[in-house]
Amino acid sequence: MDDEHQDAALSLAQHAVRLQTLLERRIMSVLSERGLSRSELDVLGALAERGDEGARPRELSSRLLLTTGGLSNILRRLQDDELIEREADTSDARSHIVRLTAKGTVTAHETGVAAIAAIDRALDPANAAVLQQAAEILHQVLVVMGEDAPVHRDPLR
Repeated sequence: MDDEHQDAALSLAQHAVRLQTLLERRIMSVLSERGLSRSELDVLGALAERGDEGARPRELSSRLLLTTGGLSNILRRLQDDELIEREADTSDARSHIVRLTAKGTVTAHETGVAAIAAIDRALDPANAAVLQQAAEILHQVLVVMGEDAPVHRDPLR
């Protein structure tokens, strides 16, 4: 690799990490107000996407890159808070299907709306055209890296 490429890669990484850190602080503030962790919100969001179909823990673990043990703890907390329910999987007696409860659906939606609002407030000083251009460029970088798929999740489902 040439120095110009290396310098550009480092600069992009530094800017991306700084932006992620600033936005993560805002998101964590929203989650803290609601007593949720980032992983719990990720699980709620993934289940919201699945709707009434729900998901098997193994699917959630794979999709969210969580260990099965870590996911088990998250599911236990969410179930204790009555945000999810588990029922036996009729097609596999060894597994369960996890679904959002009505309370979980509301919590996922309201938390998603609040997180989006926090992100919007943080980025409010930037012009919408600049934000769109930055998103498109980052999309191109992620596509080249083969890592774009997790980016486009509807946070309000």
